[in-house]
Amino acid sequence: MTQDNPADLAAEERWAAPDTLRAARFFLALLSLLAALSLPGLFAAGEGSGRALGTYSLRWAALLAGCSLAALLQAAALAGLWTRLAGRLLGLLSASAPLKQLNWLLAGLVWAGFVLGVLWRFERQFSGLWPRLWLFWLAAFVAGLFLWAAQRKLGLFWGVLASAAALGLLARAYGFLPDISATPFTLGWSEASRYYYASLPYAGQIYGLPIPLSPWHPSRYLLLGLPFIFQDPPLWLMRAYQVLLWLALSLGTGLALMRRFRLGDGRAALLGASWAGLFLLQGPVYYHLLVCVIIVLLGFDARRLGKSLLVVALASAWAGISRVNWFPLPAMLSIALYLLENPLAGPRGWLRYLVPPALWGGAGLASAYAAQQIYTHLSGQPDLSVFGSTFTSALLWYRLLPNPTSPMGVLPEILLITLPLLALLAGSYLRAPRAWHALRLLGLAGMLAILFAGGLVVSTKIGGGSNIHNVDAYLTLLLVVGSAVWMGVYSPETRQTPRPWRPWPLTFLIVALPLTWGLVSLRPLPRHDAAQDAADLAALTSYLQSKTGQGEILFVTQRHLLTFGLVQGVPAFPDYEVLTLSEMALSRNQVYLARFERDLAAQRFAAIVIDPQRMMYQNPATFAFAEENNAWVEYISKPILTYYTSGLRIDRKTGQTIEVMVPRR
Repeated sequence: MTQDNPADLAAEERWAAPDTLRAARFFLALLSLLAALSLPGLFAAGEGSGRALGTYSLRWAALLAGCSLAALLQAAALAGLWTRLAGRLLGLLSASAPLKQLNWLLAGLVWAGFVLGVLWRFERQFSGLWPRLWLFWLAAFVAGLFLWAAQRKLGLFWGVLASAAALGLLARAYGFLPDISATPFTLGWSEASRYYYASLPYAGQIYGLPIPLSPWHPSRYLLLGLPFIFQDPPLWLMRAYQVLLWLALSLGTGLALMRRFRLGDGRAALLGASWAGLFLLQGPVYYHLLVCVIIVLLGFDARRLGKSLLVVALASAWAGISRVNWFPLPAMLSIALYLLENPLAGPRGWLRYLVPPALWGGAGLASAYAAQQIYTHLSGQPDLSVFGSTFTSALLWYRLLPNPTSPMGVLPEILLITLPLLALLAGSYLRAPRAWHALRLLGLAGMLAILFAGGLVVSTKIGGGSNIHNVDAYLTLLLVVGSAVWMGVYSPETRQTPRPWRPWPLTFLIVALPLTWGLVSLRPLPRHDAAQDAADLAALTSYLQSKTGQGEILFVTQRHLLTFGLVQGVPAFPDYEVLTLSEMALSRNQVYLARFERDLAAQRFAAIVIDPQRMMYQNPATFAFAEENNAWVEYISKPILTYYTSGLRIDRKTGQTIEVMVPRR
């Protein structure tokens, strides 16, 4: 048995979760700093809003007074914690302890107050980064005091972090609410496309004709299309279902991770799962990809080779109909769990130790490739070259660094998000290097490096690079490895497992970043005019019905109107949907684009539903997605405007414009 070094134990005590006084000082200092960064901007934003108090409206004056008072109370409490009054102040902070379980309700009211007040009622006033961060952590701190009072063994530091995890999950769920809407028109340029491609396995019952399946993201559309089994689901329900998929599969992956690492306490497991789900949503890691992660986390068992091979093959088959860069991930996850849970020390040599990973790797890649090939030939696509568009698209390396499409840049963004966990892994190794055999360490580090480099390459592909969702495989593997080391559930080479290295400043960063990452991007709840929606839809339907006898009707955009029967009496034309046209333009598929132009020149379509088209080339140095715009203009807008002109234009109050193009005569 190894003995703990007293010096190491003393150092560990200094880095352990801070005691109540140090935790209170830390959080109040953080809140005071955030208040100092927030108040000048708030006063500037409210200036000129009215004349109730100087140049401020009554609402702004009340909000600024409340914020100023909160900032003063924070500063006073922080100052008091450095005096002889510290004990009394700590007593005041935990004054609700006698309320016992009622404290949980009070914490919930604080969380609800933040969501309803800051994110909803006063969304415009508190839309800046610093005010939202300040008020988020203020609400998390106050609610954390109630959690600490209800369960003193939790400690103030962990009470506040637990509060922040719960509040972060609520805020993220609130952020999805704008995606649930009853408006019949699309909420974004690709939203309608998702439902259309999800409906294609049921094309016979919906459109009355067979339509080839999507060549991209099949697993997403198979999952998203499940409600079509029950026939005629309303659009708002499909939107709600997709939000459920985002939240349930992200949180479900977190729960599977907590179960894998045997975090048995229910509340702790739920909070840990919330953090893990929010970590994945930073990418975001798309929900359909997480299915294969959950399969591996719940089913993989290195002690049973047959079962583990079946699990890896099943998860890899799902990855094979998801994304090419996800082909190796199920096997890599399995190998990572094997390396974490099984030391090399013992009678086995390193060659025998590597046999199972080699089998899982081979089975995983073979299964992923086979699933892709089977789907390709069952899809019904007449031109199989569309499946290879990813490999013929341009790579825009400048998007790795700050640029108009990604102001932070893909590389700085992914480093900011993952450096705390990487620092934890490096520090844990340096503190107990004998716990890791070089082969295990090389395996874990090598897989992370491969996925990191691969994700960066995919992020440079034209059509992407605005966020870090293409580095999703690396994020997922890092989450699993980092969680195992942080929780101390790996098996070391030594007889005694080293105490987990959890320096509390680093712990705070690891927890805090995912919880607050999406705060500034939250959108206000939209206000749709149902009567105007109905009038716009009726005008579009009437115009298209008047054209049905003159030729085919092409929905480049808004195709979901046919999917959900919102436009009646107009037959579907299966080709030239906006996502397909965009992908063909970006990959410069000349065969497909030539066919598209021939159909336009022959004026095959009596009407084309599309967004307004303009011959406007953009400079990549000043415009986001300039290369994507220029490809669309060159290969799509130019031929459309050559042979078609505007027949109907619907300018909606939301700022969205729907145009119907008709042949030039």
